Amino acid sequence: MSGGAPPMGDAHAEASEDWLMSYADFVTVLMGFFVLLFALSDPDPGKFEEVSKGMTESLTSKQVQTPFRDLRTELQSVATEAGNQVGMTQTSERGQVIPFLSDRMFAAGSADILPASEPTLDRIAQLLTLSFASANYKVEIEGHTDDVPISTQRFPSNWELSASRAAAVVRFLISRGVAPDRLTAIGYAETRPLVPNRDATGKAIPDNQARNRRVMVKIER
Repeated sequence: MSGGAPPMGDAHAEASEDWLMSYADFVTVLMGFFVLLFALSDPDPGKFEEVSKGMTESLTSKQVQTPFRDLRTELQSVATEAGNQVGMTQTSERGQVIPFLSDRMFAAGSADILPASEPTLDRIAQLLTLSFASANYKVEIEGHTDDVPISTQRFPSNWELSASRAAAVVRFLISRGVAPDRLTAIGYAETRPLVPNRDATGKAIPDNQARNRRVMVKIER
C-alpha cells in the first residue's frame, strides 16, 4: 500500500531524539550552577568577582563594572587631582599602583609626612575603608630612595630611611581607619630604581634621582 503513516521505526527514532535538546540546555544551566557554587565555596572575593564578571559578560556580551574596577577608577581620579605630588599611575589586572614623589611627601632626609600630602592620603584612606568592607584587598607601601647615601643618627642608611617613610604612610592610613592587617610596609632603599641614577660616566642625573625617590602605594587583590 502507498501513502499512510511513516514506518514505525522512523517515527520512534524521531521521537526518541526530542529529549536531546532539552537535555543539552539542562546540562548547560547545571554547569553554570556548579561554577557559581564553586566560587561561593571559596572565601576569596577576588575569585568570586572574576567569576561573576565572566558569567555576566558571557550572558550579556558587554563589559560590566565591578567593585574593583570602580576602586581603580576612583584611585586614578585621586592621582589626577593630586597633580605633581604623584607620578604615573600603573594599572594591572591585580590592582593599582600610585607612586608618590618623596620630594612632595617628605622633606629631605625626613620621614615625617608633609601637610600638603595629607589630603590625598586622606582620600585614599576613605576609598580603601569603603572597599575593604566588601572585598579582601591588600595594600603594600613601598619606600624607595636614590643612590645618594645617608648617614644620620635616625637613619644610618637608605634602608632605614625608605622603611621609615613606608611605615609613616602605613601609620597615617591606620590613623584614618584603614585596617592594620591589610597593610604592609616595605623599604627597598636604592635597589629598585625606575631610571638610572647616573649616566655612563657616573655623573648624577638629578631628574632621574628625583623620580627614584618615591613611595609606592600598591592596592592589589
